[in-house]
Amino acid sequence: MAGVDVGIRSDMTPDAAWKLASDLGRFSEWMTIFGGWKSEVPDEIHEGTEVSSLIKVKGFRNIIHWTVTDYEEPEKISLSGKGRGGVRIDLTMRVSEDGAGSHFDLNATLSGGLLNGPVGRLVARVIESDVRQSIENLAELGGSAQGR
Repeated sequence: MAGVDVGIRSDMTPDAAWKLASDLGRFSEWMTIFGGWKSEVPDEIHEGTEVSSLIKVKGFRNIIHWTVTDYEEPEKISLSGKGRGGVRIDLTMRVSEDGAGSHFDLNATLSGGLLNGPVGRLVARVIESDVRQSIENLAELGGSAQGR
């Protein structure tokens, strides 16, 4: 199992940050590894919502079937995904107040198949820059951003 944990501060209000981060229809605007939805995108999200998407990482493509495992508006959304080859991805995004702005945190855990052990740690290092770029893109959609 391998993980990536990145965060960034934004000048967006927490409400604006949450609205942007939880809008599945806007994932293509900020998530660099996102290759498009492979299922209908629901208008409302809640625990148990299921969607499928294409994920692209350095030439590797996999369709991931996601289930929302935790949805605490306006602070946290967690998704658990399963793909070909036994790949599992767990994502948690949090939005919190940070002074006059907000803070985005994105945690991704990769496991299953070849992602267990050394290969998983290598993949995590490779995609850390993609995840960091994604969260920077998200923060910049609403104004200036400052990474950690």
